[in-house]
Amino acid sequence: METFRKISLIQRNLVLMFYIIFCLALIFPVWMLFTDLEMPGSVIILVIALMSITFVIIGSYFYLIVALPDRLSRNFDCIRNEIASGEIKSVELFANRVLEFIIKQFNFVFLDIEYAAMGISKNRELFFNDDFPNDMFEDKDFSEYFDKCSETENVTYLGVFKHEDKKVHKYLIPIYFGENYLGFLLAITNKKLSPLFKGILADFENFYVDDQLLHVLNSTKDD
Repeated sequence: METFRKISLIQRNLVLMFYIIFCLALIFPVWMLFTDLEMPGSVIILVIALMSITFVIIGSYFYLIVALPDRLSRNFDCIRNEIASGEIKSVELFANRVLEFIIKQFNFVFLDIEYAAMGISKNRELFFNDDFPNDMFEDKDFSEYFDKCSETENVTYLGVFKHEDKKVHKYLIPIYFGENYLGFLLAITNKKLSPLFKGILADFENFYVDDQLLHVLNSTKDD
């Protein structure tokens, strides 16, 4: 394990340790207070159980935020290496690898991407993950997506839709390298995302996807 990743692991463990200590420091006074008030034992246990569940949910949320950058960086290295070695030689292969990566990596309760697609602005090509629900769209929608992303660099919420008796949410993430518009990512999630997780998707495009897509486009141009 590289030194930077060891440091990152130590940071995450420290955050987890201090969070556990903080939770215990809150639970103990509550236990003592309810005991002094001579509350029934069943009530005390119920309150402590509810507090524990709340702390676990909040802790999972913050641990995800702390651990996600290192997880993405570590796992995306495979795609970078395949581009550098020439194993990824086409835009289609690159798109397929990135879409597979997105589905696999963003699979949390708070950020669960169920389907994804990538559009390439150069020739308006579209690529989808294996089980993408094409029946949810009409052809004209994708043309509108290319036009919409050419006008903004911000993650755009397209609204909530029904698919297989459940609600899903669509997000457009424009792909830019500097001022060069390269295309977009389309993410379909099971939950509406908070501004924080929309920002994570924007950073994923900015720090991982845009420059690698440009490498692939330039390499195919030279062929």
